[in-house]
Amino acid sequence: MKFFLLIFLFIANIYANSFIEALKNGNKEGDINLLFDYTSSKPNKNNKYQTGGYLATTFGLYYKSAFYEYFRIHIGFRGALPLWEQKKNAIYIGGKGTTARDFWDNNKAMIARSYLEYFDGDTSIKAGRIENSTDMLLNHFDGVWISNKSLGYLLIDAIYMNQYGKVLDRDLSGFEKIKRYDNLGNIIGNSKYGGAYYIGLTFEVFKWLKLKAYGLTSPKIYSFVAAKILIDLDYFNASAGFINGFEHQYSKFNNNSYLAHADIGLNFDSQYGRFYGNIGYINTSKNSGIGSLQISGNSFNPFFYWSGDALNYNRALNLVWGKIGYSASFLDIYLVYGYNNFKILRNDNKRFSQGEVNLYFDWSITPITNIIIHVLNTHKGKEAIPNITQASIMFKINL
Repeated sequence: MKFFLLIFLFIANIYANSFIEALKNGNKEGDINLLFDYTSSKPNKNNKYQTGGYLATTFGLYYKSAFYEYFRIHIGFRGALPLWEQKKNAIYIGGKGTTARDFWDNNKAMIARSYLEYFDGDTSIKAGRIENSTDMLLNHFDGVWISNKSLGYLLIDAIYMNQYGKVLDRDLSGFEKIKRYDNLGNIIGNSKYGGAYYIGLTFEVFKWLKLKAYGLTSPKIYSFVAAKILIDLDYFNASAGFINGFEHQYSKFNNNSYLAHADIGLNFDSQYGRFYGNIGYINTSKNSGIGSLQISGNSFNPFFYWSGDALNYNRALNLVWGKIGYSASFLDIYLVYGYNNFKILRNDNKRFSQGEVNLYFDWSITPITNIIIHVLNTHKGKEAIPNITQASIMFKINL
């Protein structure tokens, strides 16, 4: 991040007066949130599979300058403050106390999206901490993102990811380098080749039809190649594709990974808002599941981003899912149900089944206040993955 700050100071020194005007004409936004979250786990194990609740306040401040010439800057911060924890001594990956499940102990104040942006109409370059996401690159990351659409029908994305994490109103995790593993699955250090490198090509065949080819490599750890087709009409949409992963010398997994996906959807716009529905199917490899594909974030997970454990951490999965929802200016609500059939990663062929339901509710009480509710339940298959019931309610004030 220091490198990108130096670039900004250098440009500001050259164009001082104009930069001051660009800064004055920028946009500011922020939010203050009160979040209550409770999770029940059966059986009660460790890390995320523990019964416990917490109350916390979270907040964020963001600034975006106006453009000067082709440049502008984005600066953001997020923080969280625990107010009550049901179990102060519970141990999670993020630290001690129930709040550490979502807000890591050493990261209760973090830099959020903060980057220098260049845009000339055809080419966009972002360098810093980036929140934008694309297929199989869902986590926030520190790095560089270059997009070009000079040809009109072809969008080219080239991305360098140095480290990754999450900076959200309900999730502050540590930013981590991609890890190297030995043959026994023990961490032996960080990637020696600077992280991961992604390239994507999106062809617009027609306005309603796109073809996409993309891939990523983290040298000597893992790589993947992928293809996707997208159809988007007024009342109908569909997509299908595959991701073929290759686990290399320092990967945690011994066998290559794979994910195939397909979904179709219908939507209807009325004077009252949009009604929509989707159904889909996902299949993963018989030996490693999605393997290291989980590192950069799985954008095909139909569940909440922190859920879908059968898909993320198991193998030979068949997932059938459906989603219905309604969206309007004052309300956003959807319900997802998925049924997973899978094997666990250890060496046996026993199959398990687990269902998952997600309910999301976001109601704008006033132009600046929202109530946001998440409800999650998994059932059956608790011998493989503990059953979780989670409910959270957030009161949000937008500044």
